[in-house]
Amino acid sequence: MKRLIALVSGLALAGTLVTPPAQAAAAAPVRLKLSFGWCESACAIRIKVTNNSRRNIAWVGGTCRLHINGRYVGKGTIYVGPIRRGHSRTSTCNVVDDRLEDAWYDFEDNGGLWQRYASVKAKPYYRR
Repeated sequence: MKRLIALVSGLALAGTLVTPPAQAAAAAPVRLKLSFGWCESACAIRIKVTNNSRRNIAWVGGTCRLHINGRYVGKGTIYVGPIRRGHSRTSTCNVVDDRLEDAWYDFEDNGGLWQRYASVKAKPYYRR
């Protein structure tokens, strides 16, 4: 009976100590900073990805969504290559959509506001 209890408690303890990298760095594995580049009929969103985890990241992927004056105008994809721990890399997310072009023509014709808002979702992928 003592051996069974020791085996079960040992397996439970080993399960908590040996966690996959994604769970170990689940708090905040990457930090994202956004800035806007050229933005008229197509929009370039610059993204700086910093690796905060203790492990090297194989690649980072995700999507970015762009809103102009509160109106959704398009989305793009993000790919960032390998990032060593504690380092950062930059990438761009290009949004090309007819809705963005329509918003630009509305801005030129009416002389209104051109307020940009971007949201980004990125997920790090680790090597096994």
